[in-house]
Amino acid sequence: MVDLIAPLYKEELLYNLLTYQTMDKSKIMAGYCRVSTLEQKKKGYGIDIQKREIQSYAEASGFNVDAFYIDEARSGFYENRRFLKRLMKDCKSGKIKGIVVASLDRLSRNLRLTENLLFDFERLGVRIYIADMPNYDGSDRKDILIRQIREAIAEENRKEIIERLKKGREERIRKGKMAGGNISYGYLRTEKDITKNPHEVEIVRLIFSYRDERNCQAIATILNEQGYRRRNGTSWTQRAISAILSREALYRQGIIKYGQIQGKNVAFVIL
Repeated sequence: MVDLIAPLYKEELLYNLLTYQTMDKSKIMAGYCRVSTLEQKKKGYGIDIQKREIQSYAEASGFNVDAFYIDEARSGFYENRRFLKRLMKDCKSGKIKGIVVASLDRLSRNLRLTENLLFDFERLGVRIYIADMPNYDGSDRKDILIRQIREAIAEENRKEIIERLKKGREERIRKGKMAGGNISYGYLRTEKDITKNPHEVEIVRLIFSYRDERNCQAIATILNEQGYRRRNGTSWTQRAISAILSREALYRQGIIKYGQIQGKNVAFVIL
């Protein structure tokens, strides 16, 4: 099996193995995976695929991955991710000796953020392994240049995806359809369309019936005392009531908005 591996790849795998053998055995090798909300919906580059690629790379390189840090439904543009922060914390405490990612864009789709993360990992003595760049050497200037080009491409791809998504949502609004994402309270998504949710419609009407006599906190208290709960099963709050009241144009006229784009659909009228 080893004979089928390209010579340069063989050298890199040997280097990985030797490096691993000389590492502090009290430390662990970590795998980091990330998938965004959009990627989850498209069922594309999922967590299982990433884990498999990381494990295959580690096995070919002669070491094991001891723990996975997995961020689901987290954008690669932002650093504030629960398990990325935990991974960094464990690196700072000296627990981690190396990190394997399936590809660079799993760390981030923001060039600046990716470079900052890699700088921090290097400063902490943590080596980065990239499964789809098996010959990557963080000390080689050419490899660093290739890495940064790929980071820039990942950032541009993200911007392109966002732009396409924005245009698609704007077009849906123009046609009198909701933009997508989380459905406004009072409605539900079926296999074919978005329709009214009878239970939520009752609550919306109740909220507006109290509006002229009571403030948002008082309305929330009444709903909670009567046993009504929000869509997620939690109690009503002043903020949640205010959000319902802010959609009056939707509930009374069927007006839907996305940014500066506006559409109308009388089928959405509730009040």
